[in-house]
Amino acid sequence: MRPELSRRLSKAGATVEEVQRIVDFCKYPDDPRTVLVRGLLAMIVQHHRSILLLIKRGIVHSAYALARDVIRGTRYGLWINACATSGQILSIHEEDYSALSIPEMNKEVEAAYQRDPFFAELKGRWAAKVDRYSREIIVRVGQFYINPESGLEQEDEEVEDVVTIATLCIVLLASKFLATQKHAVESKQVEVLAAAYSS
Repeated sequence: MRPELSRRLSKAGATVEEVQRIVDFCKYPDDPRTVLVRGLLAMIVQHHRSILLLIKRGIVHSAYALARDVIRGTRYGLWINACATSGQILSIHEEDYSALSIPEMNKEVEAAYQRDPFFAELKGRWAAKVDRYSREIIVRVGQFYINPESGLEQEDEEVEDVVTIATLCIVLLASKFLATQKHAVESKQVEVLAAAYSS
């Protein structure tokens, strides 16, 4: 692993840990919407920690799978945070919950956050790139098991891009959650972390 990638992974980890510290510092009500978003945020932070550990150990393929889960959790969290009705939130606990399809949910999220430049920029990166990288990995793994001389090397830029997308997803959800919870100062602190991470 190049030193530059190693530094980027450390910066991603430090950014998410600081986001977690800011989120943990605040007090929240225990209504179902808040509990669900807070739970999703905690879950994707754990996934992010695992992504970094897997990459450091050279297990990039599994890290990409977790990055897809971070994106999915972020979308779901944004929907619960700003779009879901009280009835939809209460029915999430039901096993056969299917009030909306994923495309419908994504459409509502995009409508709710369409004027947010941070969301718009991240939306343009997240799904298409991570899905493309995942498909490319399937092909590389298949080629490797047919012809081991083909290798399984990952481009550092690709790995860095996936980590950046996962990191910024967490920052985005945390910022919007804090804003909804009327923690404006903390929401801005998280936005500043996004800018510092991206620089």
